[in-house]
Amino acid sequence: MWVTYQLLIQQKLGSPAECLFMAQICVVLLTAPYLAAYTVHTSFLRTRFNTNTAPSTIGLLTLSPLSSGRCLLRQLLMSQVPVFGWVLLSTAVVLCVTNIPFTKAVQMLTMLGIYSLSAGAVGMWGSQVFKDALFGAELAVLLWCILIGSAFLLNPFKRYIDDFQPFIPLVLHLNPLIVVCCLFEGFDIFRNPVLYDLTPVTSYVYMYPKPWYLVGVWQLIIGGCCFLGTWQIFKSRAHIA
Repeated sequence: MWVTYQLLIQQKLGSPAECLFMAQICVVLLTAPYLAAYTVHTSFLRTRFNTNTAPSTIGLLTLSPLSSGRCLLRQLLMSQVPVFGWVLLSTAVVLCVTNIPFTKAVQMLTMLGIYSLSAGAVGMWGSQVFKDALFGAELAVLLWCILIGSAFLLNPFKRYIDDFQPFIPLVLHLNPLIVVCCLFEGFDIFRNPVLYDLTPVTSYVYMYPKPWYLVGVWQLIIGGCCFLGTWQIFKSRAHIA
């Protein structure tokens, strides 16, 4: 978090509080997928190869889809306990070193919790698709890099697309860092001199998502879809086993 914060401050991408919150988001999106992917991957391996518990466990998962869903949800929540603890501590530090209102910190705390669960669900799905925790986490990190960098990835398409206006709302709503712009009025990261010429977004009329938690709703949709995908894969493999 400190390294990311220093990079953001050196580039003058926002105030100390804004840069701290963006650094928090980056840390959560990097760590949450691996923790969830590792938890569900090792749990599946134990279930599959432990001869003492595998038959009864697999029978339960096969006969009761709700039981398997609750099991996966419990694993997701438990895997994110370290992230939740770190988020609480780091947010307390932000409150101590900056003068942001307490309500802003609570709102950011809520969003970080949503991001943790969503990123964890993506990591779980990736671990089941690739059958490897590290590859699953890398898939999740790649997804967040695409969503965060989508405003800048539009540049190569300038020669093919004349009007980016229809794409801008999608870019803003799916970018997890945009919530900082929603919480801090007057903060427009794309108007920063460092980024202004790197994206075509500034050439169009745009508004950040309102209300502020709308960005979190989109992240929950992404995480929910990945969780359902993981559930289906888990059930099918349990049935085969």
